Order: sequence, then C-alpha cells, then structure tokens
Amino acid sequence: MKRIAGLILIILLLCMPFKADAQKWKLRRYEANLGVALNNFYGDVGRPIPPGVFLGSLATVKAFDTRPSINFGVRYKLNGAMSLKMDLFYGVISGKDGGDLKERGYSFSSTIFEPAFKFEYYLIPEGRAVSTAALFSRIGMANSYAKINIYLFGGAGGAITTPKGFNGLEDRAEFQNLTNFGLVFPFGIGGKYAIDALWSIGFEYGRRYTLTDKIDGFESAFSSSNDMYEIASFSAIYKIKTDRRGRPVLRYGIRR
Repeated sequence: MKRIAGLILIILLLCMPFKADAQKWKLRRYEANLGVALNNFYGDVGRPIPPGVFLGSLATVKAFDTRPSINFGVRYKLNGAMSLKMDLFYGVISGKDGGDLKERGYSFSSTIFEPAFKFEYYLIPEGRAVSTAALFSRIGMANSYAKINIYLFGGAGGAITTPKGFNGLEDRAEFQNLTNFGLVFPFGIGGKYAIDALWSIGFEYGRRYTLTDKIDGFESAFSSSNDMYEIASFSAIYKIKTDRRGRPVLRYGIRR
C-alpha cells in the first residue's frame, strides 16, 4: 500500500510545474573561464571607424588584419539574470592601410593587454523554470539547468599597447612608439552552452570604444574619431561550487 501511495505521489509531482530550480545558480555562484580570442582594429592606420553599431564593422573584417589573443575571466552571479565579470585579454593587435589609404601603405603591430570589468544581463537566464519531468535523474535528484544562456554586457577597462610602425610610419614625426594607456568601454553580446553541471563553453563578441587615438601610435591631423577595436572570444567555463555562506569552494577532499 505504501509503495502504491509513493508511486502516486511521484506521478503527481511529475505532472506539476516545478520551480525550485530557479535558485540553483546559488549553488555555483562563481565561474572561471579560459579561452582564445580574435581581434580587429579600426584607427588612423588600417581601416577607418565603420558605420553602424555592429553590422557595419562585420562587413569590413578582413582575415589578414585579424590577430589572436588569450583571455581569462572570473564571473560572480548577482542573481539568476545578472552577473559581474572581470576579464583579462592579452594578445596582438595590428593594422595595415588599405582602400583609399593603400598608396600610403603604413602598418603597425603591437601587443595589447586589456583588463576590464563588465556587467552582464541575461536575456535567457540560467535559473528559468522547467517542468518537473525534466528535473529528476535516476536517483531522484534535480539535475537540470538551462542549456543555453544569452546575455548582453557593458563595462569599462583599459588598453595598454606599445606600437611598432612599419613601411614608413616609424619615420613620421607624429608616430610615437611609447607605451600607451587608454580607457576602453566594452559592449556586446555573449552566450554560454552548458555541457554538464560543471562545464560550459562560451562565446562573446564585443566592440571596444576608447578614449585614446594612440593605440596605433599615430594621431593623424585629419583624425575625427578615437581608435576602436573588436574582440570575438571562445572559452571553456568552469562553475565553482559555493558553500552555505556564498563563498567559493576551491578545495575538494575528505571532511574530517
């Protein structure tokens, strides 16, 4: 009789909406990511600032101007729909005259280090409600999560570069091959795909608006805009377990 009653209870639960998963983000409130990225630069050397918010720049991307970088980030979830993230990018950025400036032929290359802090708002949050039928595993425990999360981000940071000029640029009086720091404001869109409860893969595409015109070391007298660059990144994301006090658990072992 008890078995029949228990079976009926399970069937009733499976037929009802289940929303306890909405707070599941608290169990793994911290995330760390490591990945690779591709950069494209727009400035006085190379391509001018493109029109439009994002689509205008995508139409002007050229493979030979794209350079690689690596990135590391740490994310803290404020709630199921909002997060704060610290990102570090390190790589190479470059530009080469083309189009109307092809005859001039200037080019430059530089390492770039970008630390930035971002705020993320999730259009598809991690803790959305799902049905009970999708939540129970073989041992009867809730183990489901939203597979795909889409978010918008914005923030502030800095870009540190030391440009080197080529093809005559290095001889121009306006060119400075000094270490330059400029404020940057990243904006863009990102997404995560959950592989399991611990690992996800992520993608971000964002534009960096800057308050400097010296990332390429060359401030043209005809320049009307500050330099700008874009980063598309791909990363592996690890969800860090959180204890009852909301602190990250970095050690795994046998409790005494």
